[in-house]
Amino acid sequence: MITIAPHAFNSNEVWTLGIAAYAALVSTFLLGWDAYKWLRSGPRIDLSVSTGMKMVGGEAEDPRSYVTVTALNVGDRPTTITNLGGMYFESWWYAFRRRKPKQAFIITDPAPAQRIPYRFDVGSQWIGIAEQTDEIMQMARDGYLFMILYTATGGRGKWVRVKVLKVAKKREQHA
Repeated sequence: MITIAPHAFNSNEVWTLGIAAYAALVSTFLLGWDAYKWLRSGPRIDLSVSTGMKMVGGEAEDPRSYVTVTALNVGDRPTTITNLGGMYFESWWYAFRRRKPKQAFIITDPAPAQRIPYRFDVGSQWIGIAEQTDEIMQMARDGYLFMILYTATGGRGKWVRVKVLKVAKKREQHA
């Protein structure tokens, strides 16, 4: 009968295994960190929408209300804003899948002070406006209305849902 003795590690082998395990752990973390940075690089846009906004100041009072879209470039590269549009879906299923909108539209002059195409630098803000019509408010109340900011970096644009706030409803009732 042959007996095999278990291998006994000497101190150099223990140190080598420890250093190798540490190096593997650090390199795996760094690979993950580089992948995260690569995925998060480029322009990143934070988008918000407000309803019931009024224009103040100027020569004549403007009685109309507006929907405003505010965009912030919080990424690490500039981009160009090419268009502002919207899509209306009747059901949450179509809105979730972003297919078959009942109505789609483009706002032709959304930012008189920041005309499109607009170079959207890192850290800058862009504000687009659209007149808040009864039709827009009806779509926001009855279904799923989204404002979509399109940029030169492509894709399907950055979407934000238009929701009617109770304050906006009260303003409409008093108007």
